Amino acid sequence: MCDNGCMMVRPQDPDAVYRKVREFSLAEGLLREGDRVLAAVSGGPDSLTLLHVLFRLRDDLCLDLRAAYVDHGLRGGRGAEEMAFVAEKAAELGLEFHGETVDAAAAARRGGLSLEEAARQVRYEALAALARSWGPGPAGEPRVAVGHNLDDQAETVLMRVIEGTGLDGLAGMPALRRDEGWVLVRPLLAVTRAEILDYCRAWSLEPRSDETNTDERFRRNFVRARVLPLLEDYNPRVREALVRLAAIAREEAEALEEEAARREARLCRPGVPEGESPFAGLSPVPGSVVAMSRAGLKRLPEALRKRVLRRVLRRLAGPEAGRDIGRAGVERAVRAAERFRVGGRLEFPGGVVLEAGYRHVFLARCEGRRERGRVGHGRDGPGVPDGPADGGPPEPVVLAVPGRTEVPALGWSFTAEFVRAGDATRPRAPVPVAQDRTEVDLDPDEVEMPLRVRTRRRGDAFRPLGVGGTKKLKDFFISCKTPRAERDRWPLLVDASDRIVWVVGLRPDERFLARRGGGEVLRVTAERLEAPPGRAGLPLNGPRLLP
Repeated sequence: MCDNGCMMVRPQDPDAVYRKVREFSLAEGLLREGDRVLAAVSGGPDSLTLLHVLFRLRDDLCLDLRAAYVDHGLRGGRGAEEMAFVAEKAAELGLEFHGETVDAAAAARRGGLSLEEAARQVRYEALAALARSWGPGPAGEPRVAVGHNLDDQAETVLMRVIEGTGLDGLAGMPALRRDEGWVLVRPLLAVTRAEILDYCRAWSLEPRSDETNTDERFRRNFVRARVLPLLEDYNPRVREALVRLAAIAREEAEALEEEAARREARLCRPGVPEGESPFAGLSPVPGSVVAMSRAGLKRLPEALRKRVLRRVLRRLAGPEAGRDIGRAGVERAVRAAERFRVGGRLEFPGGVVLEAGYRHVFLARCEGRRERGRVGHGRDGPGVPDGPADGGPPEPVVLAVPGRTEVPALGWSFTAEFVRAGDATRPRAPVPVAQDRTEVDLDPDEVEMPLRVRTRRRGDAFRPLGVGGTKKLKDFFISCKTPRAERDRWPLLVDASDRIVWVVGLRPDERFLARRGGGEVLRVTAERLEAPPGRAGLPLNGPRLLP
């Protein structure tokens, strides 16, 4: 009988997994005496083992332990049943329980994300909110413990290899990750899935099964069920090899990061040197301005150049916004530092602005915008409008369906009509049908009416035909070599859920295209009006593959 009155059935070796988790957690600094720990529990074997082991560690480390369950809203009543199950388990252990329900499907539509990616994102957002509301304890910021194990680490590394990654991606999931107001920890990374299942049997934990864990539409499940078994035919210990690769990559990435920190200290200094006056019309947050030597930065090897800039950008943006900068953002910063004329600017998530000076590159977190009516140096360099006050993005325009709609602010008109499919249906990809004219056939059952035309927004993403996955719009424009001066004015066809249906003249989202066969299709034709002064017509280059 435990202190809280719950029954514990002791196995022959009750301490095998417990010892591993305790030693790993203390060695990696995941758990400290007096920590507040929020255990994220789904009811499956991994998270139930996590909760059980943390409960056994509670008295040893004087932990303040709570349990939480996040329902993604994807499985109807099953999610509510599992929440009740986890609440019951927490009550048996005498722990405080928190249940949260989120809408992963809506998040996927809003952000143009896969359902898997959106579910992960909203889950961590909910857990972060719970941890922050709890607040710091005697040992510091609260810790959110999740149940990723050694096999999960192997799968993560393999997925990243398949998708294309760098050294940091090969390092896999970190055992500890600091964020704003909370810390994410993974105490089970030293334990295999087989050991976890043995632990559940030994302690009669009776975990729940989640049918989505076998749904091979999700990338991780496909890798787990199809790809890893094939690799194990070649190397039965491929999982250990992938985890070893992650450890080696992490060591080397940490060494590079230490060197980047030393170079940053030499190249950067706070404030603005005499003779320079960056950020005209903006309000840098006091103490946030960093001046970086352009010549010194150029002398660094490219790998260190990127790491130094990424360190500064992410520190200024903060942990959450900093992750949105991404590899493409860092590469843009490197190009700007090397090539921008004095006064050229780039903007990044978190309100961070980079501006080129005479001898320095300046970075700061800025509040406010430049004065009304002044066209300055926008996201993609000099001369690009930055917002409505500068002649920036116009309001979205609803398309008449069927009918013709003009969008004079962008210099385009759109005609929408329902036509019979079959042999008359255009190819699935949009086609140019005349000079400055192109059209696409959409599946009326897949798009949510009304359709609208708007310009890009921060965070836009879609699934371009022929690419095979979700791609951020900004990265898509870079891949297509879209002129910088046109990106903020490029027309996007979106549906009622604000999902990008068609990047006009370039690429549609593959989910919305009509397929050959019976029924009706929605044909949308885009045609250039007379080009606005100073703007060339957009190229109608159709469905070419990305470089």
